[in-house]
Amino acid sequence: MVNIKKQLVSQEVINKKSFGKGNKKKYVTVHQTGNTNQGANAQAHANLQSNMNSRDASWHYQADDKVIIQSFDDDIECWAASDGRGPGNTESIHVELCINSDGDYAKTIDNGAALVRHLLDKHNLDISRVKQHRDWYNKDCPAQLRAGHKGITWSDFLNKVEGVQEKENFGSSGGSSNSKPAAKDTNSIVDYLKSKGIDSSFSNRKKLASQHGIKNYSGTPAQNLALLDKMKKKGTQTSKPAQKGDMKTTSVVDYLKSINVDSSMANRKKLAAKHGIKNYKGTGPQNTQLLNKLRK
Repeated sequence: MVNIKKQLVSQEVINKKSFGKGNKKKYVTVHQTGNTNQGANAQAHANLQSNMNSRDASWHYQADDKVIIQSFDDDIECWAASDGRGPGNTESIHVELCINSDGDYAKTIDNGAALVRHLLDKHNLDISRVKQHRDWYNKDCPAQLRAGHKGITWSDFLNKVEGVQEKENFGSSGGSSNSKPAAKDTNSIVDYLKSKGIDSSFSNRKKLASQHGIKNYSGTPAQNLALLDKMKKKGTQTSKPAQKGDMKTTSVVDYLKSINVDSSMANRKKLAAKHGIKNYKGTGPQNTQLLNKLRK
């Protein structure tokens, strides 16, 4: 379960830095703070909001590598999407991920994914309702996830959101692979695809759904079960990775995608360990080393 510290702002802050109650809670929007200064963690950003942010901006949650803090109730229409009274501000819950240089970036991403999963479950939303700030306004945010900083892409983040297990220890960077059901027994399309070494990202599942006649795939439970049933019936005949893959790319993520293998940070970490690359954190040199080993 997700542990959330509440430091709710005063009514005065709500009155001056938001549109007040009425949030329809149809989406969860992900941001990154843009502040790499040491100490610019979740507590610092929560304090900024509690003390009446000098900017006309507000958001519901902030997460770093150690803690998640809630500043506004979910039903408050915060000013985070830059779209005025558009759906970004009035229909979304906003999550800020800290990028302070003295924090563990990968753990912050894990914590953010756990929070987003919690919010989706809480408000009965599917993965298609997870948005970037960029979806509401022409701003490069969340910038680091969009750029694949430290080897973690937006697709990796969505993978993490879907891979969060109910019994997983919140805040840990370790997975829960030991508790996964066998592929034939699982009711999770994500777990099934991962067990077959197939990219389980939303974008790839959308392609697979289209191939199997499932129209307008948005990641709903019914669609996921339908896709799972079709994949199990079809077996592994079409899921074998290509032997060669993209030999021109210098990105291990793109290479893995080209051979239809899960390119998430968690799977790359497993592949790195198998190939003798210790303490894999997704750095540039580690990714190049892993790419070379996989090609061989």
